[in-house]
Amino acid sequence: MDIVVLLTTIDMKAKLEFNLLEPEEAQEHLQCVNASKMACFIWELKHNFWRKWKHNETDFNLDNYKEALQKLMEEHNINPDELYQ
Repeated sequence: MDIVVLLTTIDMKAKLEFNLLEPEEAQEHLQCVNASKMACFIWELKHNFWRKWKHNETDFNLDNYKEALQKLMEEHNINPDELYQ
């Protein structure tokens, strides 16, 4: 008995539509188009952010942390106030 396996490629697509005249949907649109920037920011935060204080924990305080976090958001062009209202 011969077994033949046919492999087919399925072309999968997704389309998101937003009514940009509706404030809630316009907000959701901004969140979607900025998702990749947010993902890069989160990756950077998880893997590299701690390195700022790796060798000098005495410099670690809330003000320095907030300042460094704000700088990282600016580097990734992320404005939380714009993305979540």
